[in-house]
Amino acid sequence: QVLRLCRAQSSASDQLSLPSAHLPFAFRVRMSSLAPLLSLALLLPAGALLVSAPAARSAGAAAGQRSGSRPLMQTIEEAASAAQPVLWSPDKVADIRIEGGKTLKTFKMPAHAERVQYMLKSPNGRPIKAKVELWIGPNRCVHEFIYDCMDGLAFPIKATLQFKKLSPVLKVSTNGAYEFPLECGVFVPSPDESKTIGQITENMFYTAPMKDRVQGGMNYGKGSSGGAIRDFDIDPTWDKTQIMVWSKDAGKKSFKTNIEILQGPNNQKQHLNLRCGGSTQPYHAVINTPGAGWKIRCNSKKFLEDGLFEIAVAPYGEVGDGSSPGVLLGSGGF
Repeated sequence: QVLRLCRAQSSASDQLSLPSAHLPFAFRVRMSSLAPLLSLALLLPAGALLVSAPAARSAGAAAGQRSGSRPLMQTIEEAASAAQPVLWSPDKVADIRIEGGKTLKTFKMPAHAERVQYMLKSPNGRPIKAKVELWIGPNRCVHEFIYDCMDGLAFPIKATLQFKKLSPVLKVSTNGAYEFPLECGVFVPSPDESKTIGQITENMFYTAPMKDRVQGGMNYGKGSSGGAIRDFDIDPTWDKTQIMVWSKDAGKKSFKTNIEILQGPNNQKQHLNLRCGGSTQPYHAVINTPGAGWKIRCNSKKFLEDGLFEIAVAPYGEVGDGSSPGVLLGSGGF
């Protein structure tokens, strides 16, 4: 019946001699999607392709069982999921080893670069004590990041930093301990990839489930006392968590902060000492938070006048089932 209707439609359009532009849009879409089938149907004699509906369904089911094919909608959903842009692709790995003892490596940014991604991890599960700096010229450091964690293999960090197109130099170094080597990876995205990364991080910043402002308050001449403290309880299903710090909507000034990632009461697993240039340098990081009991604590280390910034916290990637055990308090109830 469908083939007969198609023949009737074809003969009617030939008699009316209507151009395709005058046909309804929905009809043009259907005809274009069925073009291969119509071409075959018009060449064959009537009745050559007529098959009963039950027979067609059984034949299709048998063919699906033989080929092991999946439902069409499932295939489309998987293809759409695979086509979604990702912030960290699997080919970005930390493959540059930096020994301990204040060893350093520098990476010159190309002229087109406005964003850089770097990854820090330990080659053998030892602690990480690393420092990352972004230099413009010999005397101006516009970004400083000091990372200290207990297990660099279980808790690597993946960071994304934006900057002005001034061809800066990224410097990665270790501290004075020779026992703590480091593995890093530095990636400069292309202009198109950089634009995509910017859209992903900005969308995360404005749609994050947890977001707050942090006000500075350090006293003059009295060390680092003062400053607002914000904390965020991480959901147990978040195996990976992304953090973004930005002052675009909060004064557009530079910020300096300590971010602590704890599991359990005062059990600091990771420590981030961060300083950035402000609205032109949003900072995004992805950290591992498997299990329960995780908390992120953040404070501002700048003065009351220019220490205001915003921090957003959200899950990264697929969420887990929260079955990993957290920190157990007490011992058998005693």
